[in-house]
Amino acid sequence: MIKIQHIFKKYDGKSVLDDINLTLKHGEVIALVGENGAGKSTLMRIICGYVPPSDGRVIIGDYDILKQRIKALKHIGYVPEISNLYGDMLVYDFLKWIADLRAVKKPDEAVMAAAKTMHITEILSQKIDTLSKGYKKRVEIASAILHQPEILILDEPTDGLDPNQKRDVRKFMKQYAEKNTVLLSTHVLEDTEEAERIIMLAHGKIITDTSIAEFKKISKNKNIGEAFHLLTEQAKEGK
Repeated sequence: MIKIQHIFKKYDGKSVLDDINLTLKHGEVIALVGENGAGKSTLMRIICGYVPPSDGRVIIGDYDILKQRIKALKHIGYVPEISNLYGDMLVYDFLKWIADLRAVKKPDEAVMAAAKTMHITEILSQKIDTLSKGYKKRVEIASAILHQPEILILDEPTDGLDPNQKRDVRKFMKQYAEKNTVLLSTHVLEDTEEAERIIMLAHGKIITDTSIAEFKKISKNKNIGEAFHLLTEQAKEGK
């Protein structure tokens, strides 16, 4: 479980996040959506302890992410928007290196299990630089699940992928959330179709936090894109 309590973030005096309060429970796919600059990536980085908040706390399980970061991060897998791969490494070597950094027990077995989950066993001996964008994304996700985290955080996981690759990633998210929690940040509104819960940010504030089913009701059966635009415009107008 993640508890996000009164999170504020400012850069050079400009407010990026304004009093964010959330509880993310086990077994959910949660979609965090918003326009560029809404604060999605900043919130994810704060949850993972890469960026400190200006105020507030993030609790991962029983651990404060700032005060007990190492213990908290054992429960998290994180795939940032910008690739964290090393192109000159073989896929297997990269995953093994990450497993060793994570102090994963039986790292070779963990690498093979993650590779099978992400359907990349056939490219383990290839250099990362030679892979397609879709395969690189699979490798990134595989590196994030080597330690079998209860919480998987994905920032724009389908950005730039072709339709088949997007479908495969969405299918994986749904399956992984059967036993864990998946939080994804996206501007690809089709990604929200696999979510049980949708959280919308605008100007650093939460404007909607509800189930997909309830969201469709309050949006008067508009499609998600139209409803998001409507709610964002209302937030701009202060309604």
